[in-house]
Amino acid sequence: MTKDINFAKALARLEGIVEKLEGQNLDLEEAVDLLTEGVALHKKCQEKLKSAQSKIDKLLEEGVN
Repeated sequence: MTKDINFAKALARLEGIVEKLEGQNLDLEEAVDLLTEGVALHKKCQEKLKSAQSKIDKLLEEGVN
């Protein structure tokens, strides 16, 4: 699921996972599955933010020179 998801959808899904983990009595297997998906989504969001920051830095550097 996390392979080609855009940032906004990944963040929304991650927020949904957090709500489920905080608000429901889940069985252990479901909680572990949600946590696993959440960790993968968190990593994907971090990668996308890092990539965007790199692009912004490059554009700003080119604009200054």
